[in-house]
Amino acid sequence: MLSVSQQFSLTELLKEMISKHKFNVPSNKDVDYYVGELNSILNSRRYLIILDDVWKVDLWYNLKDALPDVKNGSRVLITSRSIDVAKSADPKMTPYELNFLSKKESIDLLLKTALPYQEPDEKCPSVLLELAKELSQKCKGLPLALIVLGGILSTKDQTYNGWERVLRTMDWHSDGKDCMDVLSMSYEDMPYYLKACFLYLASFPEDYEICAKRLIRMWVAEGFIPQEDKKTMEETAENCMEQLFQRSMLQVSNRSYNGSIKYCRVHDLLRDLAMHEAAKQNFVTVLQKPQDVSQSNRVTRRASVQSYRPLQFMEYLGSNTRSLLWFVGSDSLPTVSNFRLLKVVEIVGVKMPYYTYFKGLEKLIHLKYFGLRYCNNLLLPSSSLSSLKNLETFYFGGHSIKRPIRYRNQNWRPTGLWTISTLRHVTYDEGIIVGLPTTTNLRNLQTLRWVLVMKTWSTNRFPRFGNLLKLGLEFCSSFEGLENWDGALHMLGALPSLISLGIRTKREDIPVDIVYPSVLPKYHKLQSLRLEGKWSNGVTLDSSLLPSHLVKLTLRGSRLNQDPMPELGKLNSLRKLRIGEYAYEGTQMTCLAGFPVLESLELDLFDLKVKALTVAEGVMPKLKHLRCSDEVQLEMPPELKHLAYN
Repeated sequence: MLSVSQQFSLTELLKEMISKHKFNVPSNKDVDYYVGELNSILNSRRYLIILDDVWKVDLWYNLKDALPDVKNGSRVLITSRSIDVAKSADPKMTPYELNFLSKKESIDLLLKTALPYQEPDEKCPSVLLELAKELSQKCKGLPLALIVLGGILSTKDQTYNGWERVLRTMDWHSDGKDCMDVLSMSYEDMPYYLKACFLYLASFPEDYEICAKRLIRMWVAEGFIPQEDKKTMEETAENCMEQLFQRSMLQVSNRSYNGSIKYCRVHDLLRDLAMHEAAKQNFVTVLQKPQDVSQSNRVTRRASVQSYRPLQFMEYLGSNTRSLLWFVGSDSLPTVSNFRLLKVVEIVGVKMPYYTYFKGLEKLIHLKYFGLRYCNNLLLPSSSLSSLKNLETFYFGGHSIKRPIRYRNQNWRPTGLWTISTLRHVTYDEGIIVGLPTTTNLRNLQTLRWVLVMKTWSTNRFPRFGNLLKLGLEFCSSFEGLENWDGALHMLGALPSLISLGIRTKREDIPVDIVYPSVLPKYHKLQSLRLEGKWSNGVTLDSSLLPSHLVKLTLRGSRLNQDPMPELGKLNSLRKLRIGEYAYEGTQMTCLAGFPVLESLELDLFDLKVKALTVAEGVMPKLKHLRCSDEVQLEMPPELKHLAYN
């Protein structure tokens, strides 16, 4: 299913559809390329595509050339609030119009949301059922209102007094807008910190898929999250996100291997509520159109710029702006040096025509969160980092940031970064962090990705990351002598809390000591392991050398000659397994036993040679998601075969 916003981009929609079938989609092609690519992918397949919440009539006319009709039963389902959109898609068909829910359907939906842990055959207590009937009538058959009201009830005592108080104290007759009344009541029912977290969602574009991890770190940087005993700020923020989900104030689009929310979205009406309340309180100003400027003022505390001509907005922002989110997708880069109170800066999708330094960062002494995502040709001067004494999150991602160094030169060393004692998360997806700190003041550091392993590393430099949870190491030099790996091993041995480890290299013939670090079995908390690069000849997969409690495993580029599935099936805690590009050279995979809790299996769609996958009866009983090429012949029980995502 694909959500289509009012300001949809045909190019982005096509790319999202292609990404369901290809892991790597080029980002700099024209519309005709993506139309042809999607047409080619779907031409030999039977498909069902759901386009949700379509607003514009011309969407179908622009999209239909990409969707081949080869008379094989393929279908496209369009949902819309506009009858004109529905009729224009196929004038020969009568659109199906949804009715309001009946009284019984309303009560059932309300109770299902209000009592989420109740067994299907368990009856609702009669005193609550009578109140549920009365409460459901207030929603007048509107599903979203019922779900949100159920979310409110789920946070109350499951007693007559608890539910009756909701019925008695809430204003059911404010202005006659039934659904918005209930949504507003849910907002008013939140504790103060949860209100702030919800209003912050107004910063994101319509139908935007929000990365939960980064949203949590923004909340922490903004100071929304209360401190709780024996919990990190991130753990408390994650709980806040789950509370919003329980209240149905956000939607979960994907969960991680450990059950935590990975990506989320906001329903259009809930986003409207967040934007309305945020504007009323001057909490967030969303700048999309010129008229937004006239409605804003120079005391804007937080700004979200979502225009293709963004620089015209910058002069209207006051110097007291605390947060700047830049969803632009053009060659416009904001000048931040005039906004010295900024705590959060996130730049998304800037495509500079030539290499450009991000200037003015050194002025932002209050900055706590800094992120560059999916940007081209942006460079960051290392000298600007040392003044950011309050920085907590430092993120470069999206695989399109221009590398300011070449590995052989090793001339970008973020030494200023290591003087910041408040650092919690450092991620450089391009794998170019060179040089590690020599001080011991990084006790708050939880994430460090990706660090270049150097030959000069020594075994006495790494006793200072005791609270590190996630680590990514990259090799680019020769493995001769393994001097650099000895140092890395010493560091790994001093990380008792590590839950995620990635090891990757662009070199070939990875020795066994790197494939199976001797310290791995000692990591009783390690849940996720990612190994990338070609293994040396003779190195085979051996599950006994991996932590038995692994929950997620990713293999890429290993070029294994033997079928890995018999060994991987012995990892009894494994829930998510991805066999990436060039990980296996064979054509047959066979699973005759094991995988008792595996929920997700992904086989690279294009760069694996696998032609057949056999799964015996009783194997993978918990599997919910299977992704593989439609060229793979599947031999498995019927209850699994239908999961194949082609």
